[in-house]
Amino acid sequence: MISCRRGLALAAAGLTVVGGTFWGVYRLTDGARTSTAGEAVTLYDVRDARQVAGTADDVFAGEIVDRAGERDIAGIFSDLYEVRVDRSFKGDLAGTVTVSHEQGAVPLIAGESYVFATGRVPDTRTHAVLLETSPTPFTSLTAPIGPAAAGITTAGRTVAEYWSWAVDHEMDVTSDAATSGDAPARRA
Repeated sequence: MISCRRGLALAAAGLTVVGGTFWGVYRLTDGARTSTAGEAVTLYDVRDARQVAGTADDVFAGEIVDRAGERDIAGIFSDLYEVRVDRSFKGDLAGTVTVSHEQGAVPLIAGESYVFATGRVPDTRTHAVLLETSPTPFTSLTAPIGPAAAGITTAGRTVAEYWSWAVDHEMDVTSDAATSGDAPARRA
């Protein structure tokens, strides 16, 4: 009878260790957002335009010309859109570019304008919307920006001023200073 109790106690202790380990991993990743594909974890706060700008290869305002199809990369499906670049805040995009936007997200509408934060897709001419971000709709670059996000004041800023500011103050999320808010600005 004693060995049975001891076995149960050891099993309970083992489950406690395993449960504690999973809880610790969960707590360490609390706040990190995962892709709907379940394969990636973002290292930046998607609500902070400075961190989004620091992660993006390009930040630009553009109008959706048309949906241009879809693509499948390793089982991750994306819709493709032709976007006419109206203004580039970061990078040197101009003219019409192809933007890849994860399926399952809110579809983009032809004729509507958005601010995009994208990464260049290697070996293609496509620019992918950053994971867990959504293109920000706007009616005019001179219109006031919406409510503040992640503690950033937007009072009195236009859409263009806000994104220019975010790029000018972008945060390198690969450094420890990014989490403390002391990261130096980095321009591409």
